[in-house]
Amino acid sequence: MTEKIIKKDGALRFHVINTDKFKMSRLSFNFILPADKERSPLTRIMLAVMMRGCEKYPSIVSINKRLDELYGATVSWRAVSVGERHIFRISCEILSNKYRLPDDKTDILCEVAKVILEILFNPRLDKNKLLSRPNFESEKKLAIDAIKAKINDQKAYSAERCRRIMLEGSPAGISAEGSVEQIEGFTLEQVSENIEYFLNNSALECYYIGSDDADGVISLVSDAFSKLKRGEKDFVGGEKPLIRGEDEPLRSVTERMNVSQGRLNIGYTCGVIMSDADYPAMSLFNEIFGGSSVAKLFINVREKQSLCYYCYSSYHSATGTVMIGCGIKPENREKAFAEIEKQLLAMQSGEITDEEIKTAKRTVISGARQIYDSPSALEAFGFRRILAGVSETSAELMEKIEGVSKEKIVKVAQKVRLDTVYFLYGDGEEEFDDE
Repeated sequence: MTEKIIKKDGALRFHVINTDKFKMSRLSFNFILPADKERSPLTRIMLAVMMRGCEKYPSIVSINKRLDELYGATVSWRAVSVGERHIFRISCEILSNKYRLPDDKTDILCEVAKVILEILFNPRLDKNKLLSRPNFESEKKLAIDAIKAKINDQKAYSAERCRRIMLEGSPAGISAEGSVEQIEGFTLEQVSENIEYFLNNSALECYYIGSDDADGVISLVSDAFSKLKRGEKDFVGGEKPLIRGEDEPLRSVTERMNVSQGRLNIGYTCGVIMSDADYPAMSLFNEIFGGSSVAKLFINVREKQSLCYYCYSSYHSATGTVMIGCGIKPENREKAFAEIEKQLLAMQSGEITDEEIKTAKRTVISGARQIYDSPSALEAFGFRRILAGVSETSAELMEKIEGVSKEKIVKVAQKVRLDTVYFLYGDGEEEFDDE
């Protein structure tokens, strides 16, 4: 397995990982833009409309027909938040050329790339240079319905509400999805005009993972983007942890909903981001604290005291935060909160066993090894480190994890400070879901 990085200009780089391990290869376009409360939701709707058809392939049906001709290649897209940036990713799963029919000389990789470039550079426009109105209205409705539907998943909804409350006022707290009111106010003219901004102002990190020669696709993509006035774009590195002053008050919000199970979500600051030397120790802290079914929160809050239906922690390395999620009966709110705080204090006081550390290291290292199991995992590992400005292989990460001492875990535990408490108070009659 070999990896190389090819920089074409100040806003476009290719990451090529050549490997014979996978039958299907992966090509992805990662457009990076600063989180923008107004622009990001607009861009998300714009991309959704563009992916439904272009001049050459005017509908999803015609796009999929062409992909079917290319041995069933698939194309998907999504928008994700990473710290203070929003990533708009188009991903392609492609059969490697060596598995073509014997007499077929089609360069599948290049042909799939041509479909994506048609979508990006030759969108389906009407005589007024506007995107398809029916597709625009359809995507607006789908986006609004998706936002409204989130409340039906109280576990995810409460976690997101806590995160938003905690990061309010920070670019890291801006959603790429926007609000119902925002989306309802978008016009077709705004969305259509946004295409030029999107192509000219985003940094683009392209990945190819597979066994084919990538020179052809690199040439295709770089030639297409060279026609734009993109200039230098530097949206990688420079991640900022969420820092609070000593005198800032605790953020505490309680909301009610007509469901029986309460949701307690807690946000802590830790000040440790991926580029920090303490990152490996922070990863182990989270694993021991609440990252698995043998973690302190699960064993003590759920198993021993039966105070909750689930209890977990997650470490967010782009913002330097630790989030707790807990499903409880409303009357157990204070007891559950007290026990969570007790377990944190225990770790801060050094109550961590050698077996807990050994198990956590084994789990985290196993996760690092698993990046080689799929092209998407390989990309996710590398791309996340690019965003953080970190040059690190999985082998180097595993070595660092193995070298973390108990003292280092205790040290980072002592950086964890309570910041936000969100409680979704269930006062209805729905049955509990034991998660």
